[in-house]
Amino acid sequence: MHPYLTKLGVRPEVQEFFGNYYKPDSFGDLVFPYGTDMEHFGLAFHKVPDTNELWVAGNPNICQVRQVIIGSSAMEAVAFLHFNYMAFRQTDNLLFLSTGTKPRPGHLQWIRDNLQGKIISFVFSNDLLGRVCDLKIAAAIRALPLSVAYQNDGISVRFKLKTYHFTEEEISLNAFEKKCGYRFLIKTYKAKKHNSYLTWLKEKFNH
Repeated sequence: MHPYLTKLGVRPEVQEFFGNYYKPDSFGDLVFPYGTDMEHFGLAFHKVPDTNELWVAGNPNICQVRQVIIGSSAMEAVAFLHFNYMAFRQTDNLLFLSTGTKPRPGHLQWIRDNLQGKIISFVFSNDLLGRVCDLKIAAAIRALPLSVAYQNDGISVRFKLKTYHFTEEEISLNAFEKKCGYRFLIKTYKAKKHNSYLTWLKEKFNH
């Protein structure tokens, strides 16, 4: 249990689950290790690393892992599980990964090498950047080339020798799958009416 997480209202069960995957620094702020890098969280700031390493939390025995949740920050993972705990109470088969600010080829190769056959879900942000990130990482995990171009009239996605056009408002992994006819078999979770689960958690704290 950590006083910051308790103050934010994070469920005790969620704090217990993540308890071995962060530590307090000398000021009492939360530090989440990504190898030699770290994510740093205080009530007034949040610094996520741009790193080649992954933050990993959950069952260390990959063979026992059934579901994998991938996002861009450890605190987003904490907030996500807080709001969705009833659907993920079987935490023994659960693994969380954070790529930091920018998913890198090494991250995606590790996922391809270690997580074949697992149920993979994303918890990236609910803005345009997060929705495009869903597309690019889903394709990379499945080892399929995909490129995204931003244009004045919207966004074009090049995939399997075809180009698909979307407005900024409509583009999403689900919308792309429907238009191109390919299923990546990856679910995306988005915080309704919020940019992220962490934003939602902090908003509840502030009110």
